[in-house]
Formats: sequence, C-alpha cells, structure tokens
Amino acid sequence: MPNASDGVVNRAVDGADPLRVAGAVAGPPVLAEALVALADLTGGAASAVRIAGWAMAVVLTFALVVRPLLAHLAAARLEADDLSAELGRIRSEMAFRSRCERALAQTESEPATIRTALRAAAELRPDADTTLLLALPGEAKVGWTMRVIDGEIRAARPLPHPSGCAALADNSTVSTDSASLDACVHFADPDMAVSATCVPLRVGEQVLGVVSVMTAPGDGLDARTRNLLEWVVERTGARLLGQRRLRGRSTAADSGRVGGFPGPDSLRRHLASDLESLMPFCLAMVDVREGTRDGVRADVDGPGSAGNGHDPEVGLADQLRLTLRPEDVVCHVGRGRFGVILANCAAPQASAALDRTREALVLAAVAEGEAPVTFSAGIVESHRAETVDDLLQQARAATSIAQHDGGNRVMIASD
Repeated sequence: MPNASDGVVNRAVDGADPLRVAGAVAGPPVLAEALVALADLTGGAASAVRIAGWAMAVVLTFALVVRPLLAHLAAARLEADDLSAELGRIRSEMAFRSRCERALAQTESEPATIRTALRAAAELRPDADTTLLLALPGEAKVGWTMRVIDGEIRAARPLPHPSGCAALADNSTVSTDSASLDACVHFADPDMAVSATCVPLRVGEQVLGVVSVMTAPGDGLDARTRNLLEWVVERTGARLLGQRRLRGRSTAADSGRVGGFPGPDSLRRHLASDLESLMPFCLAMVDVREGTRDGVRADVDGPGSAGNGHDPEVGLADQLRLTLRPEDVVCHVGRGRFGVILANCAAPQASAALDRTREALVLAAVAEGEAPVTFSAGIVESHRAETVDDLLQQARAATSIAQHDGGNRVMIASD
C-alpha cells in the first residue's frame, strides 16, 4: 500500500525528470518570445512580456524542480538517520546480548545467576521498577518479592498476602495496567497506577516466578525491549537448569555419606552463599530416632541398631530424596540428623514438605514391619537471621522443642 514516503520519493523523481526540467526552465521564455512575435510587440511592451516569461520560468523551476529535489534530499537525510539509528540499536542489542551471555556463563550458583538476570532486566529500562516475584511451590501465586532499587538488589521479602499472578497462571508474558480488570493483585495499588510487564522464569518444567517491570501508566515496554526482556529471562532459566543438573551429578557422586548426601561443611557453604544472595529460603534441621517400648527415644547408632536390621537414618535419607524437590539441598550433618535448605520456600510450605517426608517415613516403616521411629524437625526462615551460626542455632532450637514436645512433629522458629 502506498504511503507518504512513497509520495516524497515520486515527487523527487519527478523533480529530476529531464522533460520537466526543460519545460520549467525554457518553456515560459519560449512562450514569451512567441507572443512577442505573434503580437509584433516592440519596445517596453516586448520587454515586459519577456521579463514575465523569465519570472514564470523561475517560479516553475523552483516549484517543479528545486522544491522536489530539496524534499528528496530531506527524505534521504531522514532515511539515512533512521538507518543509522536502527543500526545503532542493533549493535547495542547485540552488545547487550553478548554481555549478558558472558555474565551468565560466569555465575557459579543459582543466586548469582538470578542477581545477574535482575541487573540485566533493570538495564533495559533504568527508569522502571524491576522486581523478581517468586512463586509459591506448586501454586500460581507469588509469595516473595526481590526489588532492584537504585541499581541495588534488595533482599527477598515475603508478601503479607500471597496473591495470584496472570503470568504464572498462563505461563506466558502478560502486559497490563494496574487499573485493568485482569490486573494482578500483587501490583495493584489504589494510590498509584502503573503499567507492568511480567515474564515467567521457567527452569525446566518448573516456574520459579516472574520478572516484573513496572512503568508509568501507558508507558509500557515497546516490542523490542519486551523481546529482549523475554530473552534475558529465557537464558536465565537455561543457565539455572544447567546448574541444577550439574549440582545433581556432583551430589550423587558423593556416595561416601548416608544417602550420597554431602556433609556439614557443605551445608555451611550453601547457607553462606544463600544468605549473601538475598534469595529467600528455609533451613530445616531434621532428627530421626528409633522408638523403644518404654517410650524413651534413642539415638540412631547405625544399621541394625534395634536388632532388626532396619536403619532409620537410611530410610530418612531415602524419603528426603523422594519427597523433596530436586533443587532443595540435603546434607548429612550427624548421626540421624540432616540439614535441609528449601529454596524459594516460606515456613508453611517447608513445614508441609517435611510433614510429607515424616508421613512417608512412618508409612514405610509400617509397611515393612519395622520398629517405629520418631521424626522431629525445626524450621527457620532466612530473613530471621543474618549469619550462618544464627540460622543453625534457631533451627536446632526449634528441633529441640519438637523433640521435647513429644517428637513426630515439625516446629517453626518464632520470635
């Protein structure tokens, strides 16, 4: 379909047409001379007609030749500027992608990868509010928020009321205004209207959360920026998946410990890294003991400690592997004791997960006709402590409370 730029080009071509140029320049003077000859004009009358012819030639030359050519030059300059700007945008985009790929390739942990992704997303729209909204395990709801403020990534904080998210529910990018009927509750604010683009962060089959970019109303992301944001999030998910697979192989290779799980030193290293990352998590200390006929619990001493060949410690290791998520970190920290780091998980979800483990352990013992076991666990959320020692102390204290309250329960550390 023809457009305005086509008209400019056509006029420019007309302005440079030889016949048009000749007609505009020579036509009026020739006509003036013919009129002088036919009317047999002399003196001042003849001069006036000739001057009028040349004046008309000047006017026609400017209108039919010069002005179209000037329009052509202006259009050519604009086109050159547009091409130069487009080339600059392409080069900038390629440079951004290259820098982002290099940065992601250098990350050695999941938290570092997520921090890099948030910085990249914030770079796309420095004037926007960039946030990572972490999903509750197995639900299309967001439970935590990690914001980028003045270039700094703030620690993840639990939302007072977990809310639904259209991007999580649809598993696709969603752009909307906070005043829209289908706006997500998590960014609805009666005192402030915003536009938001939310991109799901997928790690394999799991949706970790959404990267949300909020701007002024009606000033949402353009198509190019939105595509770049989706690319950043997609590459982040691929990097996280690769790290999880690598971590799984590394853990499986450590077969010298119960269940192939790493030891207490590894737990402390993971805790230190996760605290530094600002990502939310829960630490659980799990203790399993065999029951006796007089109701007094005894520490697990090893295989066959009850004289029946059953090892509750190994059974607990098996159930932890079966009931927890692949991304959760499990470490063997002592006789009958395990430390568990549940990433992107609040205390209620962590408690539910460990209750499933406890129930599975009891059912397995009953099914095999083994002696009963006592399962106790204590949970602490990461935002409640600033050091590894403080986290471990709170988790162990909660475990002790669970044991002294009769065992077979999960306790959550509280103020």
